Amino acid sequence: MRIEEALERTHHSFVAYQLPTTGEIVPMLQVAPSKLDQERLLLVSPELGEVLTAIIHRVRRGQQAMPLVSAYDSLERL
Repeated sequence: MRIEEALERTHHSFVAYQLPTTGEIVPMLQVAPSKLDQERLLLVSPELGEVLTAIIHRVRRGQQAMPLVSAYDSLERL
């Protein structure tokens, strides 16, 4: 994953995928189409999945929606 793609991640990028053969649920990171014009799903280790889940829960603080955050692009200066 490129840095630009990593900076554009949101909590919606972290998804659970159920394997059709075993029914096991595995965490995946969804990468939006960019340079290759293809969406990708990357397998997330269980440890990283726990960390991402903890961060999402802390930011939400029991609320359904995530608070909005403005981002500054230092290259485009926007």
